[in-house]
Amino acid sequence: MGNFLHKLGNYAFTHKWQVVSIWVVVMALLGSLAAMNMKPTSNAISIPGTQAQKAIDRMAELFPDAGKGSGRIVVASPEGKTVADFTPQITSLADEVKKVDGVSAAISPFENASAISEDKTIAYVQVQLKNENGSVPTETTEAIEKLVSSARANNLTVEVGGDIINKAPGEILGIGEAAGVLLALLVLAMTLGSLLSAGMPIVTALVAVGVSMAGLFSLGQVIDISATTPVLAVMLGLAVGIDYSLFIISKYRSYLLEGYGYKEAAGKSIATAGNAVIFAAATVVIALSALTIVQIPFMSTMGLAGAATIAVAAVVAVTLVPALLGFAGSRIFRGKTKIAIEKAQARGPRDAHTVSHKTIWYRWGEAITRRPITILVAAIVLIGIVALPVGKLHLGLPTDEHAATSSTERKAYDLLSRGFGAGFNGPLLVVVEGLPAVSESDKEAIRAPLIAQMNQKIAEQQASFAQRAASVTTMEEAASLQQDIAAAQSTAESKKAAAEAQIESAVSQYAKYNQLKKIADKLTDNQDIAQVQPALVTDDGTKGALQVIPRSSPSDQKTLDLIEYLRAPDTMKNLSGSDTVSFAVTGSTALQGDINAKLSSALPEYLAVVVGLSLVLLVVAFRSILVPIKATLGFLLSVLAMFGAMVAVFQWGWFGIADAPGPIVSFIPIIAIGILFGLAMDYEFFLVSSMHEAYQRTGDAKKAVISGFGLGSKVVAAAGAIMVAIFAGFITNHDATIQTIGFGLAVGILIDAFVVRMTIIPAVMTLLGKSAWWLPKWLDRIVPHISIEGEETSPKSKK
Repeated sequence: MGNFLHKLGNYAFTHKWQVVSIWVVVMALLGSLAAMNMKPTSNAISIPGTQAQKAIDRMAELFPDAGKGSGRIVVASPEGKTVADFTPQITSLADEVKKVDGVSAAISPFENASAISEDKTIAYVQVQLKNENGSVPTETTEAIEKLVSSARANNLTVEVGGDIINKAPGEILGIGEAAGVLLALLVLAMTLGSLLSAGMPIVTALVAVGVSMAGLFSLGQVIDISATTPVLAVMLGLAVGIDYSLFIISKYRSYLLEGYGYKEAAGKSIATAGNAVIFAAATVVIALSALTIVQIPFMSTMGLAGAATIAVAAVVAVTLVPALLGFAGSRIFRGKTKIAIEKAQARGPRDAHTVSHKTIWYRWGEAITRRPITILVAAIVLIGIVALPVGKLHLGLPTDEHAATSSTERKAYDLLSRGFGAGFNGPLLVVVEGLPAVSESDKEAIRAPLIAQMNQKIAEQQASFAQRAASVTTMEEAASLQQDIAAAQSTAESKKAAAEAQIESAVSQYAKYNQLKKIADKLTDNQDIAQVQPALVTDDGTKGALQVIPRSSPSDQKTLDLIEYLRAPDTMKNLSGSDTVSFAVTGSTALQGDINAKLSSALPEYLAVVVGLSLVLLVVAFRSILVPIKATLGFLLSVLAMFGAMVAVFQWGWFGIADAPGPIVSFIPIIAIGILFGLAMDYEFFLVSSMHEAYQRTGDAKKAVISGFGLGSKVVAAAGAIMVAIFAGFITNHDATIQTIGFGLAVGILIDAFVVRMTIIPAVMTLLGKSAWWLPKWLDRIVPHISIEGEETSPKSKK
């Protein structure tokens, strides 16, 4: 592949206008498709195959309108007053919300007594939406938020929760992200020596991000895109886009300093560093694409979107970078670097390993090789300290309970907990099927008391007439009584018929709830349940849904235990008295437990695929058994440190970075593992490939570590610093999921690049010596000969 990339680099350098034009056309076409097919991102979470998702799907079949979005506008009266004192204002708010486009109903608490707390100080307006949960238009949420803001002027506390809050992440590139890019530009300028050369990686990264985003949104009508997906793709695109270009431009400068001409240096840099970029990108693409193994749709979309972004960044790096270098020509570098290049070109090409590399990184490599055991132990102890909190990792789903304390959804959550109990914010929905059909005895049980009540009213009226007749003393009184009796008799039949019709309507409406209510009454006896009420039922009464309010909060273990109790076969039989009745439990808490279980079962398979494929790739690249194993073990150390830092900062609340500390979002670990593994292998490729090349040239394992480390460490350090800056910039994002991923990857890259790859790896390579490059003869015959640097060199010695 080296020859092909060499020709590609030369072609792009020479035919720069063609290459740039192609990318402009690609961006324009994808941009047009995106504009035509873009639709709002979705916050809906679907987990096929889980019990909770099966219950949700069954609910959608039985009760199609049940999947529509909903929310609550929570009001709290000031001290010394009750919500009843603000009846006009609250009623007016509900009436105005009803008029909002996208709202199907807004029920005032004065129409629903259960929506007012016992102390009468907290109430809520129940809002039903026309769109499905997770797909509520921004226009609807903004209109409701505007009405809520106006209501707060009435000395009322008014907060909003549920689907009527727009929870999509803010700007994809906010202040923090922009600061990260500026910091990356500073690192690039210090590394490459000029603003022009430093600006190129930024430009190519933005092109990669632009193409990727346009491609993603052009599929908007085909796939559901979560609000987190584009932000994650931008995060990855910026980080690897800058790094890949940096590797190529740094190699380009090295070839210029060795005396090669600009065109030839461009071709050689793409053939060598570009080849390494392709290998490195392949590992990240494998890691992210493998997220489809988990079989959770939104995670698959995130993984594939990230993988596509990485692939685009690699293609941009090996095509657009040499084209931009062609435009820059001799102006690419300034000052001492330009003078050194001119002297080198006047002298002619010279072997890179004869150039002096006595830099700080070279000296650090020498220090490691002198005391490998001491430095190795110290580095592992440092990682161990950072990783200590990992044992307390607790996973959960993003809920209003862990939203920012200043956010309206968190305030609404706290008010509802205070007014209606801790479990009110996490109701469980129990789908019940197999109930006995509505029988005549069920109907008669409801009809009989209603008819008795009607007959009693008739009897009371007749008794009233008799009492009046007994007290008649004048002709006028008798005449009046006769008129009243005649009037009553004339309407008696019609009134009776109307009353009987109402009774039959009530019988039809309420008889179907009879069997469901029996189960609800039995569940009420459970001490862990605060409230149970039938929510929905089919016309024949055989299928329905119960809303169960736990006494404990959604994140309490008692709530998870309650879910397991409700799902137990014995529970169904004991509550229904039948083997044919089935329960299916769903709700946000049930969904969270099922996600945790699904991810736990999928993680070993995911790691086996990712690590297995990447090990194969590393064996092919380095023709070694121990190098890939060492690389993977180093990655595991980085993962432990990353999770330890996540727990300390976002679960325990250290350093005040997390506005609302709480459980780590369930899907973050597996996504972070995939991303970090791919990026960690990037540094392994770029650093160890220099050692591999040096060993092939010299046959001296220790000198190869020092020389290779001295050659590759500067660019790896710069790349690591850039990635840390980019990822850290996303810590300022108001979305807790993005914050956590950004922070975790920043810490993970910091540890992996500077402690694992630039400290532990050279120490281990020193201790392994020549055995690091050992490959069994039988495997040597099978593994294809592919040079990661694109150009094979022959070892002077392999003793």
